[in-house]
Amino acid sequence: MAKRLLRLTALWLMAFLVFAPAAWAQGQDVTVRMEDNFFAPADITVEPGTTVTWVQSGNNGHTTTSYDGLWDSGMIAGGSDGSFSFTFDEPGTFEYFCIPHEQLGMVGTVTVASTASPTSTASPTATASPTATALADTGGPPVPLLVTLAATATLAVSGLVALVLRGRSAD
Repeated sequence: MAKRLLRLTALWLMAFLVFAPAAWAQGQDVTVRMEDNFFAPADITVEPGTTVTWVQSGNNGHTTTSYDGLWDSGMIAGGSDGSFSFTFDEPGTFEYFCIPHEQLGMVGTVTVASTASPTSTASPTATASPTATALADTGGPPVPLLVTLAATATLAVSGLVALVLRGRSAD
């Protein structure tokens, strides 16, 4: 029983070491895909200093344009895998849209919230970095650290319960 518990603990530690660093690295870069007439995900929440990159994944040409004039990617051709990046330095909520597809509902928001002290009255500043480099699709929004840790803990507890139940059935 002790060997099994030791093996399970080693597996849990390996899972923790594999998944936790990726979760801790979040908040630095976030990818939003521009699909045909929608952003995926459309509404995101990030920390100050995060760079959001919109990647053209659709067949139609799209833009990412802020309503308050902070950024405008210009038209990114459909099927190009082109991208546009913008770094959000100050807390606030920033609404954006695609110029040719706004009426079809291609809109979104970036909420920049500082975990230390959120401020809704800060003046938004950001730096634009229009680039046309393709980025790999990350498969969706980042998973928060708490979710990763909870999943790892659940796996460890499930393993312990299975070992205990298996030990009882063997008796």
